[in-house]
Amino acid sequence: MTDASRTRLPRWVRAADAATLLLALLGCTVLVTGGFRRTIAGVIISVTSATRIFAVAFLVGLARHVAFRRQSPWQRAVDFGRRVMHDVPLPDDDVQAAGAPARRVSPAELAAVTVVMVVLTLVMTYPQIARLDSVRDLGDPLFSIWRLSWIAHQLPRDPLHLFDANIFYPERYTLALSDSIVLPGIAGAPFLWLGVPPVPWYNLYFLATFVLSGLAMYALVRALTGQPPAALLAAVVFAFYPFRFEHYSHFELQFSFWMPLALLALHRTVAGGRWRDGLLTGAAVGGQMLSCMYFGVFLATYIVVIWAATAVGSSRVIASVKPVLAGGGLAILLAAPLAAPYLQVRATVGERQLTEVEYYSAWPSSYLNPHFSRTTYANLFSSGPHEPEKDLFPGVLATLLALVAMWPPLSARRIAYTLGLLLAFEASLGTHGYLFWFLYDYVAPYRGLRVPARFSMLVGLSLAVLAGYGVARCSARLRPSRRYLLAAVFVAVVLFESRATLSFERPYRPHAIYAWFAGLPTSVIAELPVPAPDVSELWRDVRFSYLSTLHWQRMLNGNSGSYPKSYLGFSAAMQAFPDDRSVGLLGDRRVDYVVLHEEFYGREKYRSVVDAIETRQDLQRVTSAVSDGWEARIYRLVK
Repeated sequence: MTDASRTRLPRWVRAADAATLLLALLGCTVLVTGGFRRTIAGVIISVTSATRIFAVAFLVGLARHVAFRRQSPWQRAVDFGRRVMHDVPLPDDDVQAAGAPARRVSPAELAAVTVVMVVLTLVMTYPQIARLDSVRDLGDPLFSIWRLSWIAHQLPRDPLHLFDANIFYPERYTLALSDSIVLPGIAGAPFLWLGVPPVPWYNLYFLATFVLSGLAMYALVRALTGQPPAALLAAVVFAFYPFRFEHYSHFELQFSFWMPLALLALHRTVAGGRWRDGLLTGAAVGGQMLSCMYFGVFLATYIVVIWAATAVGSSRVIASVKPVLAGGGLAILLAAPLAAPYLQVRATVGERQLTEVEYYSAWPSSYLNPHFSRTTYANLFSSGPHEPEKDLFPGVLATLLALVAMWPPLSARRIAYTLGLLLAFEASLGTHGYLFWFLYDYVAPYRGLRVPARFSMLVGLSLAVLAGYGVARCSARLRPSRRYLLAAVFVAVVLFESRATLSFERPYRPHAIYAWFAGLPTSVIAELPVPAPDVSELWRDVRFSYLSTLHWQRMLNGNSGSYPKSYLGFSAAMQAFPDDRSVGLLGDRRVDYVVLHEEFYGREKYRSVVDAIETRQDLQRVTSAVSDGWEARIYRLVK
């Protein structure tokens, strides 16, 4: 067929093609935004069902194809894409990534990329490096400092009771009430043993996760594409994916570097069928589970899809299945020590309520919401109000480059990551989607997860890999110098899109009152005031978890991802302290000392509580101290 004849389409065919395209675009818009409902001149116009629109588009396209089969819109789009892409030959997906010497990363290249990632991390997180004594807020960062400090404290003393942390006495396995970050805690413990101050160490550790995530993604995409510029762009997309800045307070959610390493080992397993690579895959999945359980559970689901699509597409299912199963067994073995404490905790606090899971499930429109800290897009557009965990806008350039990678013809690996992207997006919708219900019913760990929207990090992972492929396609015919120039421009745009405004606060200053516990046997204490038993207030007790790193007494106070019923009862009773009921509860819990803080009560309330205590015979004052103008007192509970 000549080019001239290809353009001579009947008018009704062109109209049908246009209608199909417009209906498909309308369906996508309704899917993302939820559609609209308007009343115009007394007539209600409602467009809220994307499924119906897609069905109509399919029927129009099908009728057009049956009546006139030449030059379908899909074929013309493919032809156009091939002309734009020049039919660029990408690296063979069936070639083992680590097998070709030309694709190996030299020490000099690794050093250069490391320097680049360190510099970009310091720039993108500024002024964090100048505020190492401060944290993003006085909530989750202090909780993470307590977790790291507890692991370092307990390991050399009683590692078999690592999960019996000093909070929420007399409950057991209290470290498992949230993500236990066992592996980061073990890796970081030597620095705390050497006397590095906890807050600066936490911040340096935190910044290192950006660098490690970038390096891991660089290694993956470098192996997949063979192009350092493409790998660098992917590294920047992943290391500074907007999700990280939305969760800047969540230490464990920065530990994502295991995921690219697991995928790199998986591709080597599929390509070579070696047991060593299969075991390395399992080790990386296990490392992710021990570093961040959310991402570990998500990765275990995601990697099955990547393996299946890659192995089937390259006809390597039989050769790779045994090494992959061996890796899965190793991952389970590594994660096994977490099973007992988390099962015990589930028996104590129960499974996550579906109402809570629904609240933290994303909507398709969440992917149009930039986080309020994003300086580039925060005031440009938003599809709705800001809600916790639901500001998931991924950025424009990474999405466009991913679309370039998904343009036909497709390789097995790009099909795999396209499916992975769809999986992660759908799973992030939680109760608002379909896949989560299956996972919730048949995969037990999902019943303990509260925030399906965090699957968005796997959306970012998929976009980073596909964006790397997109850069490889765009620059394949360019000279090496121009490839780096193009990648540098893309990197600059991604950084501009991802930049965020960050502010920091100094943690609570240690009070002199805690010096009294030095050298004494471990006791049971209650620190007052206690927040009211309300979800919006309970997090404030993190201040006493954080301050307990000064004395490591067992305490009724605490903060975590879940709260045991015993703590909720303690919180409710302490609102009337020191009445008979509250003091009786302290006696029942075998409390030895009560610590009162004027700073947290407020001067007037503190004085009224102290005056009321003076009328009781079962609370004896043992010491008091003043720090920064605020008094604190310790009372012994007479039993």
